[in-house]
Amino acid sequence: MERILRILVVDDSAYVRKVIKQMLSRSPFIEVVGAARNGEEALALVEELSPDVVTLDLIMPGMGGIGFIREQMAKAPVPILVVSIASETSQLVLEALDSGAIDFVQKPSALASEKVFEMSDDLIEKVKAAGSVRLTAVKPTPPKPASGSVSGPQPKSTATDLVVIGI
Repeated sequence: MERILRILVVDDSAYVRKVIKQMLSRSPFIEVVGAARNGEEALALVEELSPDVVTLDLIMPGMGGIGFIREQMAKAPVPILVVSIASETSQLVLEALDSGAIDFVQKPSALASEKVFEMSDDLIEKVKAAGSVRLTAVKPTPPKPASGSVSGPQPKSTATDLVVIGI
């Protein structure tokens, strides 16, 4: 990795924001450039700070994580790493991934324990991986005309083929 990744941490807990910042600062390739308490504040900070990656809690007062992901992806896509106490098979996490989040790290329910250090290495690796992802806005393709109906020249297709392989 040649460049330093700029990270925005979004979580309603001041303690969690502090712990995540400390975890990420263990890597010389990561700089936390800001922190937000909820989705509304995060939208403003993404626009102001232009982070390379956003770490995002899902359950927050006001605009939660899902609302933030949807609005941010519609405005200007940015790699988002969900960091939540929810399990990776929970409906909320699956909805976040469907809405455009890149990956997921599960927070231990007791952050002041040794489990934090296990999460730390995983978090750093996933932030670095997310930082290498380049997102572009995906425009919906126009609906195809009903079969048999031809009404003049057809527009050139702008659809993009995409293959995603996850491990």
